[in-house]
Amino acid sequence: MTKTILVVDDDQSINSIFEFVLQQAGYFTITTTSGQECIDLVKSNQSIDLVFLDLKMPGLSGIETFKEIQKLRPLLLVVMMTGYSVDDLLREAFDLGAYGVIYKPFDVEEVLSVIEKIFRIPALN
Repeated sequence: MTKTILVVDDDQSINSIFEFVLQQAGYFTITTTSGQECIDLVKSNQSIDLVFLDLKMPGLSGIETFKEIQKLRPLLLVVMMTGYSVDDLLREAFDLGAYGVIYKPFDVEEVLSVIEKIFRIPALN
C-alpha cells in the first residue's frame, strides 16, 4: 500500500522538489503552502501517514500547526523542516512530539532515509 506524505512549506519550490522526489520514490504526495490548509487536509484525509512541516510560515507557524495536528491525530508523525537556527522552536517541537527535523537546503538521501526509518516502525505498517 502506498504511503501518503503531506508536505507543508510556504515556499512552493520546496513543495515541488519534495513532490518530485517523493513521487519518484513511490509515495503519494500532497503539498500545501499554509498551516491552515494543512489542518484542513489532516481533518479531511485520514490516509495521511506522515507530515513534513515547515517551522516558520506566515499565518499559522509550524508550531501552532503542529499543536492542531496533535489535537486531531495525536499519533500522526511530523518531521519539522527549517532553514533557520531556531533552537528554542525546535526544542518546543520535540517537546510536543515531533519525530525529527530536516534542515534546508535538505539532502534528498537524508529525507528518504528519514522516511524509510519512520515507515519501518511496526505500528505504522
